[in-house]
Amino acid sequence: MSIKKPDAIYPNAPLTQPSPLKGFIADPSLKGSSFDELLRNRGIRFFHKKATPCPNVNSLDDNNHDPDCPHCDGSGILFYQEKELIGLFISNSVEKLFEVQGVWEVGTAVCSFPTIYEDGTQADFNTFDQLTCPDFEIRLWELKEFEPSSDNQQRLRYPIANIDSMSSVDAAGNLKFFEKETDFNLVDGNIEWVSGKEPPYDSVNEIGEVLSISYYANPVYNVLQHMHELRVTQQLIDGSPSKQAIRLPQQVLVKRDFLVNSSEKLNT
Repeated sequence: MSIKKPDAIYPNAPLTQPSPLKGFIADPSLKGSSFDELLRNRGIRFFHKKATPCPNVNSLDDNNHDPDCPHCDGSGILFYQEKELIGLFISNSVEKLFEVQGVWEVGTAVCSFPTIYEDGTQADFNTFDQLTCPDFEIRLWELKEFEPSSDNQQRLRYPIANIDSMSSVDAAGNLKFFEKETDFNLVDGNIEWVSGKEPPYDSVNEIGEVLSISYYANPVYNVLQHMHELRVTQQLIDGSPSKQAIRLPQQVLVKRDFLVNSSEKLNT
């Protein structure tokens, strides 16, 4: 259900109508539609998913969430209602988080978004909402153990657009590289191994060969907070001296996502 647009009518104020006297400034109404058009002309596409807490908890007394939750992949956040809109990066600050499994770009940025989605419905944002840039890719890397599965696929932290390099060290200590269409293929953002080309797996100790994977994926951001909790103004109604409340484009502080895995498990 989309949010209701503001429609309150405000009483006239001094200089609401242009003054016949020279030197007086006519009412300087802010045109929210002009801001939206500027963002559309200079912005890029985003896919916006709304966030809500996952209800898979034992009790609200302890708020103990299932760490192996199949609904939210253990993150504690469910995503729903994906919609497209145009946004613009206003500022960016990069920081890196180094982990054993890889390096994650977790820089923060300020983004401006219009008042409506591309389908014309009202846009709104809240903490932990997810934003994906579908038209751009970034290069990441992960250290990942081979994990056998029923569909013979290997999933990484983000859906894979392309693999730049994938290698491992065999039992003899030799470095080997895996080639696309020879050793694996990409299916729905995952690695699908060619039968017989899978890396070794120790079923007794449940340890697979370690893979070093450099790959490209669409950047994903999580909303941290609004820059303005409610960004509104008054605007003259065409053909009338009265004014109407309108929303202005919203600014949000976002951070590169490094908490949520396996997008196919998220509710859309």
